[in-house]
Amino acid sequence: MKKIIFGLASVCLLAACQNELYKNPLEDFESEQGAFINSKSTVQVFVEEGAEISVKDVTVSLVKQDGSAIKVSVVAGDKEQLDRFNSKNHTEYRLLPTEMYSVSKEVNFEPMATLQPLEIMLKNVKFESGVNYALPIKIADGDVPGIEGEKETLIVLEQRIKTKCLMMKGSGTESADMWPEGLAVGQWTFEVMINRDAYDLNNQSIGGTKQLPNSGPMDEIFTRFGDVTIDPNQLQIKTGASQIDVSKEKFAAKVNTWYMLAFVYDGKKTYVYVNGELVAEQEIREGEYKLTGFWLGGLNDYIREYRFWKIARTPKQLSDYAWKMVDPTDKDLIVYYPCNGKKRNVDGTIEEDETMVWDWSNGAHHLPMPNGAFYDDNGENMFVFPEMK
Repeated sequence: MKKIIFGLASVCLLAACQNELYKNPLEDFESEQGAFINSKSTVQVFVEEGAEISVKDVTVSLVKQDGSAIKVSVVAGDKEQLDRFNSKNHTEYRLLPTEMYSVSKEVNFEPMATLQPLEIMLKNVKFESGVNYALPIKIADGDVPGIEGEKETLIVLEQRIKTKCLMMKGSGTESADMWPEGLAVGQWTFEVMINRDAYDLNNQSIGGTKQLPNSGPMDEIFTRFGDVTIDPNQLQIKTGASQIDVSKEKFAAKVNTWYMLAFVYDGKKTYVYVNGELVAEQEIREGEYKLTGFWLGGLNDYIREYRFWKIARTPKQLSDYAWKMVDPTDKDLIVYYPCNGKKRNVDGTIEEDETMVWDWSNGAHHLPMPNGAFYDDNGENMFVFPEMK
């Protein structure tokens, strides 16, 4: 019996120590009133450009019930708060312009109420390429104080894109002399978003590069699903006179499902990512690739966002831009085909034009439309990215 009592006492003592070490900041307000934001430190909101939406995910709470009415003051758009967040988290969010939002400056609590939504409206948001907007919100001095560590949040805006997509019908398109003088790259990244209605044939090509006349298999970049030694829904890259077969335990493609595929070479090792997640890596070769052209393939495939870079994009960049468009003026972007039936002009303006596969990069390496291919608007509903859950 003494052993049991001693064990129970030890547990109680340990719990007391833990409570002392890990103190809830709200406990400081057990005997007085305080306000806090009852949401995560960051709230991700997907916004379609030009649309007006009400953000429902931010609420303000009181520590305890009160017999009198209470008014809590709120401040939105504080640049110092955003700068502090960016510095702490190594992010580069830009402050959302004031004309693109409205936030209630105070939250009124009736007697005995402890929870109220904060009225936030996003309106006519316009996104810039490569810019990530955020809206800082915090509780200010009012009838009651805000609780330190619990009185701020950041709304992070993500663009929801509605777009046409290119339907390939089995005939690819290419430019064998896109870089007639030759292109030498010590690193590269190839990205493409794809959706197939069947994975029942081998050698279902995705895209790749053309080699210089005096180069060889070491310079090949050839991506596809299926081969004689793997299943049709297995992903493969042939490069460096070798290949990487992605294990089905890591990734097995499903029909009618969108995937963002990325192949990265950092000068020594080749990596394969799906939707921003690493699924394979292997050392195959070192040194520069020597290239002259680029090609797109496909059989009953929806495709968009073909991108080829002369750098090894980081895992964070791949993940952050898995479903987004990228900045077409980026100096490291060699070719960029959004495959959306739109042309980007020299002055940066965008216009509808379904006559070509338009390159939005500064290189302007446009490709002819493949035989039978067309831009599909999904029954006038467009395709939405990221897809709504």
